[in-house]
Amino acid sequence: MKKVITMSLSQSSVRKAIKEVQRYKDDFNRKLETFVRRLAEEGVVVAKMQIMSMPAVDTGELLGSIDLRAGDILTNGYEYIVYTGCEYAKYVEFGTGIVGANNPHPKPDGWQYDINHHENRGWFYIGRDGEWHWTKGMPARPFMYNTVIDLYSKIYKIANEVFIWWNGI
Repeated sequence: MKKVITMSLSQSSVRKAIKEVQRYKDDFNRKLETFVRRLAEEGVVVAKMQIMSMPAVDTGELLGSIDLRAGDILTNGYEYIVYTGCEYAKYVEFGTGIVGANNPHPKPDGWQYDINHHENRGWFYIGRDGEWHWTKGMPARPFMYNTVIDLYSKIYKIANEVFIWWNGI
């Protein structure tokens, strides 16, 4: 990509420089969208790896629900969202009960570990299998939080692949 645009003070030279600036802007916007999309694609891969690496009863629902979608084009760029449509994902992420309270999420930000006066006694619930199960809760398994932390370390690598002129980052 051209880094310098030169021109003389003629109308045709200024028009040519304006066109080059527009091409640069269009190319930069394409690369910016590619960068954000690639980062989100990597986020999907990392989130799935995080889920597979954590001890849990795996029905495949949580793992299969991790995906990405394009958000709105923001004022200053592009937006892609890594998400899960799984109803119980937040309980896996933050944990539950007394066990979750003793093994909390790194950034609980308002999450309440409802021990509901059960304390160490736990409680019974009917599972998706129709059977009764007993639990004291579960520890946080912050698969999305860990995904964000992992992506921080990959931002520069992906940026260098997309914006090849970013040498030295």
